[in-house]
Amino acid sequence: MTATLAPARAAALPSLALRLTRARLATRQGEGVLYLASVAAFALSSALALTVAGGTWMFYHRWRTPTGVHAELLASDPSFETMLSMYFLLAVTACALLVPSMAGLASGAAVLGARGRDRRLAVLRLVGLSSSDVTRMSLIDTAIQAVAGIAVGLVAYLLTLPAWSLLTMQAMPVDPAEMLLPWWLALIVAAATFVTGITAAWWGLRQVRISPLGVSRRSVSPALRAWRVVLFVLLLIVFGLASQVLRLGDGVVPFLIFAAIMVAVIQGFNLAAAWLLQLLARSLSHLPTATGMWAARRVQADARTTWRRVSGLGLLSLIGAYIAVMPVSLTAGDDAAQQSFASAAQWDFTKGAIITLGVGFALTAMSIFIAQASAILERAEQSLALANMGASARFLTRVTWWETLAPLVLAITLGAGLGMLLALPMSNAASRLGMELWTGLPIMGCVLLAGIGLAIAALAACGPLQTRVLATHERHND
Repeated sequence: MTATLAPARAAALPSLALRLTRARLATRQGEGVLYLASVAAFALSSALALTVAGGTWMFYHRWRTPTGVHAELLASDPSFETMLSMYFLLAVTACALLVPSMAGLASGAAVLGARGRDRRLAVLRLVGLSSSDVTRMSLIDTAIQAVAGIAVGLVAYLLTLPAWSLLTMQAMPVDPAEMLLPWWLALIVAAATFVTGITAAWWGLRQVRISPLGVSRRSVSPALRAWRVVLFVLLLIVFGLASQVLRLGDGVVPFLIFAAIMVAVIQGFNLAAAWLLQLLARSLSHLPTATGMWAARRVQADARTTWRRVSGLGLLSLIGAYIAVMPVSLTAGDDAAQQSFASAAQWDFTKGAIITLGVGFALTAMSIFIAQASAILERAEQSLALANMGASARFLTRVTWWETLAPLVLAITLGAGLGMLLALPMSNAASRLGMELWTGLPIMGCVLLAGIGLAIAALAACGPLQTRVLATHERHND
């Protein structure tokens, strides 16, 4: 009998998930807002991923099938192909730098939709669903969010294509058709966003165990180990060796390998920085002030999650430092055509830097908001308990701000240092190709100020949700 009912029950799960989704959207509780925020995060992540991939595809197409002024310059000087390939390789590097932020936002959106629902999941267990059924329903719920968000992101990507015609790159106006991805590449980008979200949701559900009697238990995050630092140091050694062995100006393959190693170094940086954050929080947990002590202990209890909230700004700081020692202007020889190209394209690298940072800011703004909103909901019972014990709303707000802003300073500092280190091989290769280097201190200053302002705005936007949590003694939509 059980074997007969199992397929029917599994077939009914999508219908039940859709009904619960409609009920969540109809309620006026905070979770409905977070559901829409999760969809918006998927939409933003997919739209920006498609846009960045479209720009990279444009540079690749211009390199492989040159037209117009590019064809003329190639006819007069075949070595001009190196310049076209450099644009494509720099675009690949920008993608490599932004991939962690895009993946982090998609993961955060999925976790926001998959965790913080212990009571409702417990109710589903009480009505007879098994643990695997509950997991499948939550993954179906996340899949609905991801598909809806990716669809909205695809529409946004297509609608914003005409706006790129206002931009000039490589001495030629950008044709929106150049940034239109082929269907197979767009499908790969969408599939990568979807798989990232589903994987993050599955991993988030692993942290929650709900018994058949409806008792939920979240697993305690284990202390981070020093192997993270060892791995990061090894990746830095690999990066240093690769920068010496690979000849970045000799083709696409060495540059793609270099970009992949750079992504690995960034991931290793996130691993090591979380361990360092935990170590500092342990040292600061003995502060004499209640605010500092409580904020430090929160960070120490889950340094991995805390670092994930600010890692986006650390990455932006890394990008800003990377750009600060990268080429932003071109030099040309005595040929008139080359001088004309150099004059028209002298601000291309600055434009690319602004676009890269703009995409990063958009990703980070949404990431910080949904991460902080998720933390507020997950700590709702703790916040209510502290309020009942006499803690004021102002005290809880100060703890939240210190818990985010102090790691933010660490993220920006470490990111800037790593960015300058990663840029050295690229700046050396650019020097060999005749590019002028420029110390972009103004860009770094703007990154730091904008990053701090962005974090403050995201925290302020979560203030009403914190007020609602403190004013609600029971979540009525469970």
